[in-house]
Amino acid sequence: MLRIAVANDKGGVGKTTTAVSLASLLAGRGRTLLVDADEKTASALEWHAAGQGLPCEVVPISELDDMDLEGVEFLVFDTKAGEEQGDLVALAQAVDLLIVPTKPDALSLRAMPKTLAPLLEAGVTNYRVLITDVPPAPSTDGHEARSALMEMGVPVFARDVRRATAFNKAALAGIPVRAVRGDQRAKLASMDYELVMKEVLQ
Repeated sequence: MLRIAVANDKGGVGKTTTAVSLASLLAGRGRTLLVDADEKTASALEWHAAGQGLPCEVVPISELDDMDLEGVEFLVFDTKAGEEQGDLVALAQAVDLLIVPTKPDALSLRAMPKTLAPLLEAGVTNYRVLITDVPPAPSTDGHEARSALMEMGVPVFARDVRRATAFNKAALAGIPVRAVRGDQRAKLASMDYELVMKEVLQ
C-alpha cells in the first residue's frame, strides 16, 4: 500500500484540490481510499458529496481505524489547515510520501522555510513540494518560485499545477476536474495532476 499525505501548516494552498485530484487519478490504478483528516471543514467529504461523487472511496479519519484496508493500494490523506509543526513530522513518518503544496506568491514562499524546518531537523526526507495555482504566461511566478525553492535545496515536483477555475467547478459539481465539461482548461488542469501522479508512482 502506498500512503500519501498532503499537508501544509498554511491554508489555501491547494491541499484538498491536490488530495482529491491525486486520489481520483490513482483510483484508475487500484482501490484508493481518500481520508479526510480535516474534521472541522471536511473539505474532501463535501467535495465528494456535492454531486456525482469521486471515483475513489472517501471517508472521515474517525472511521479509518474500523475499516478493512484489505485490497487498498493507495491511501491519500487530506489534512487540516494549520497543522502543528510536530504533527507534520509525525505525519511524514507515518506515510511513504508527504506532499507539501504551495502557491508561488512571495508570502507562501517566505513561509516555506519555517514549514519545512521541523522536517529537516528531524531528518525527514520523504517529502516533496508541489507548486500550485501557477498563473499563465506572461507571469513568471511559477519559474521564480521553482528557482527559489531549488536554491534553498528543497525537493520540488518537476510539474507545477496551473491556475484554473475548473478546480472550483469540479468541487461545486462533486466530480474530478477531468470530468468538468465546457471548460477547455479542465483537461489541461487534470493533465498537470496526471504528471504529478507519475512522479509519485516513480
